[in-house]
Amino acid sequence: MGDFRASTSAVLMKLLQGACATAIVLAGCGDGASPTSVGPAAPATPAPAPAPPAAPVNIGFLVSGDRTYANGGMIAVDEANADGGLLGRPVELTVEMGLAEAAMAVEVAETMILDDEVVALIGPNRSSHAIEVGAVAQRHGVPMITTAATNPGVTAAGDLVFMAAFTDQFQGRVMADFAFETLGVTTAAVLTQRGEVYSEGIGEFFVNRFHHLGGTVVADLSYERGATDFAAELKSIAAAAPAAVFMPGSSEEAGFLTAQARALPLHDAAGEPTVFLGADSWDNAALLENEQASVDGSFFSTHFSPDTDEPTARAFVEAYRARYGITPTGGDGVSYDAVRLFLQAAARAGTLEADAIRRELMATEQYAGATLISHYNEDRHPTKSAVIMTIEDGVKRFYRQVDP
Repeated sequence: MGDFRASTSAVLMKLLQGACATAIVLAGCGDGASPTSVGPAAPATPAPAPAPPAAPVNIGFLVSGDRTYANGGMIAVDEANADGGLLGRPVELTVEMGLAEAAMAVEVAETMILDDEVVALIGPNRSSHAIEVGAVAQRHGVPMITTAATNPGVTAAGDLVFMAAFTDQFQGRVMADFAFETLGVTTAAVLTQRGEVYSEGIGEFFVNRFHHLGGTVVADLSYERGATDFAAELKSIAAAAPAAVFMPGSSEEAGFLTAQARALPLHDAAGEPTVFLGADSWDNAALLENEQASVDGSFFSTHFSPDTDEPTARAFVEAYRARYGITPTGGDGVSYDAVRLFLQAAARAGTLEADAIRRELMATEQYAGATLISHYNEDRHPTKSAVIMTIEDGVKRFYRQVDP
């Protein structure tokens, strides 16, 4: 008990000393000074206002015709924003679809750059449009990456224009090699759309390569845009009896052509049905959904297969199906890649300055996305693989991959 009292007294002394100290501050604590007047407490300093949200990074996305390619771009944007955006800012995609003419694509590109203040242009997918839009991007100093445009001339405008897709030179060679070496075709007819850069370009590359391999092009014909009646062309082709017809045109035109060819029917010199060959323009659900088209047994080249086992490509396919409920095409894949290539280059550069991004794009090596890119050459064309698909029972199926 004695210890308890001693400790209690000590505590009381400390409390009294503390009280006196407080009194000294408030009332002089008995030193004879007048009590100090204490006014109202100063108002509390308000908490700083929250910083305004960072302005988004706006990217322009152009789609020629009625294609789903913006879907692929949006998957890349979703991934970037889920990972914090670009340089600490959210990413937005300004999309313009249904561009029917090159002049319309040029006008839209100008508006995106001047009014929407986009930091880059992605697309368009039609080569004839991309060539014209490339000049706009270069003039304004805005980086541009095309999506499914494949003519090598799309980058001719200048060093800010890149491709995400392989070139028609590579694609034409792939299909000629496949026809001659894999299918054993030695005679072929070629049918292209007159005045269309994409169709005529790839047709020329196919012809040159097929001749080089030792094959014979028995007919090299063209048709007008929007053609639905191919009777005259098919009459000439039937007379030459080729083993294959290479037709790098639109999926709509391919539907009309194949239906009319099978109705003849079209055969080779041995009486076997002529095989139809297409290019990446055939990678369109509309062709498979066209009940009039007769494309079973056909082959076409494209950018990737949704049945791929590549991890990054599989992740893209699964994300695309989860969001849109459909399977992506090769054009959707390279659209995803085009946006992602830009985002990665800008992140590595640490700035949105165009020339810094250009340098990082040129430095791209072993890119893995929906497709694989080894590197870019001096013309800003990617070195990458192509995929050959076949159509069986109305369904496109992976046939083989062709590496450069």
